[in-house]
Amino acid sequence: MKMSKRNVKAWLPIVLAASLMVLPPTPGAAAAGEQKDVLLDQLALYELHTWAGSGELGLVNGTNQSASFRQPTRLVATGEGTILVADSGNQRIRQITSTSTSTYAGLDLGEDEFGDLIGAWNDGDRATAAFDHPAGITLTRTGMIVTADAGNHAVRSLNAQGQVSTIAGDGVMGLVDGEGAAARFNGPMDVAVTNSGVIYVADTLNHVIRKIEQGRVTTLTAPSERAVEYFPGAVEPAGDYADGKLAAAKFNEPSGLVLDGKGNLYVSDTGNQLIRYIDFAAGTVSTVAGGKATYESGEAYAEGGYADGQASTARFHAPRGLSLTPEGGLLIADSLNHAIRYLKDGKVHTIAGTPEDTGKADGLAGYAGLNTPTDIVAMGNGRYAIADSANNRIRILQPYQLPADVTADGQIKLLYHSERVATDAEPVIRSGTTFVPVRIIAERLDYDVVFDKSTGQVTVSRGELSYRLHAGTNLIQRGEGSQRTTITLQAAPFIQDDRLYLPVRFFAEEMGLDVQWLPSVRSVLLRERISG
Repeated sequence: MKMSKRNVKAWLPIVLAASLMVLPPTPGAAAAGEQKDVLLDQLALYELHTWAGSGELGLVNGTNQSASFRQPTRLVATGEGTILVADSGNQRIRQITSTSTSTYAGLDLGEDEFGDLIGAWNDGDRATAAFDHPAGITLTRTGMIVTADAGNHAVRSLNAQGQVSTIAGDGVMGLVDGEGAAARFNGPMDVAVTNSGVIYVADTLNHVIRKIEQGRVTTLTAPSERAVEYFPGAVEPAGDYADGKLAAAKFNEPSGLVLDGKGNLYVSDTGNQLIRYIDFAAGTVSTVAGGKATYESGEAYAEGGYADGQASTARFHAPRGLSLTPEGGLLIADSLNHAIRYLKDGKVHTIAGTPEDTGKADGLAGYAGLNTPTDIVAMGNGRYAIADSANNRIRILQPYQLPADVTADGQIKLLYHSERVATDAEPVIRSGTTFVPVRIIAERLDYDVVFDKSTGQVTVSRGELSYRLHAGTNLIQRGEGSQRTTITLQAAPFIQDDRLYLPVRFFAEEMGLDVQWLPSVRSVLLRERISG
């Protein structure tokens, strides 16, 4: 067994993710008459849930709820709802099914003096194979697993018979082209494989993109010659930025790759805070999102930031893993913005997370929290798995699922999360506003409802909070403790069949609930914005 030596610089991209850091057609450039983008069209319905991981830092197999991870970094879907996880800090490849988490490859070599699990390099059966901070992971057309073994400065494979072998690299960091073990890498963080078996490598700390074809490694882009003086006498090499011809293009810690339908390569240029595009037919590299990288004096990385909108002015902060949607859009794990971003038709949208803020709550995608997401992978049926690295969890981004008993039967229905709210009087739509019986919605939200027949006043209360309303007036008196305010509704409550009807959005929004109208089943959907 060959032990790899600890190298502080080799962990720079891992530390960066935890502490930072003429355009080609953009993904999914829509032609006239093309179908809508499903993700953007249904974005309001998307939710973020925890699939696996208790959140505790550690190595525990078992049920998905009890399992623990240590900086899960990259993911690959293997079919039938199963994924493999490059669990970098645990020096293993893990497997997650619908119910359980297990170790797929790697072994325990104990802890070092810092309490970290020891990484190593050993080929052979997957139960005795050793890794050192495995990162990027992908699946070839023939079912072989390829991983960028960052700490071993190598590209490894795991075949269907469970045998791990080294494709390229000798465990020593360097920038050397050549056959197999004669080649050298420096902290490679991702790989992408073509249908013909060509492997592209994000050779992160060499700041270049490499290619492995028939066992031979070549360098496709220009190494950086830039150096940064952190303080007098302390000079370190750093990445650089240049678009143009492929052989002259420059990167700064590229760490995420994905191939598009044309066989071209999208790259997360992490240190430059950009998304780049390699067009192999044209032999060019261009920036498709994030503008142009510039460096302040003495800075190794371009400054990160956050902005949605036009791709040319959008901003990222240490973008990492990439995934294509069926419509050709590009999903981006924007790690230090703690968000999932989406590049489509020349614009960048935030899909999940609360940008620039860490969190771990489940709930609606735009309100739920992430902490340093480093990868996202398509699971089919509009579902995506996310490596929520600093939360030590694997999350699922998916659209709302209707209750099984809700169908397009013509009736107007009221839904609360996955539950159909029972009522003997269905909601009513007037002038585009949906009304529900006040007692139904208020009591479902745990309010008390009192009707004063003498005055026609309805009081809805919970604790010190109360609302007083009358049919025919759009003014509601809101009280909390000694504070009194008047709320003006867009539509006044009314009485029908001896029931007082109230606009559904009023209580929902007062309670911080999200309200959606589902036209296909004529249903009002109410959901808590966060659930954990």
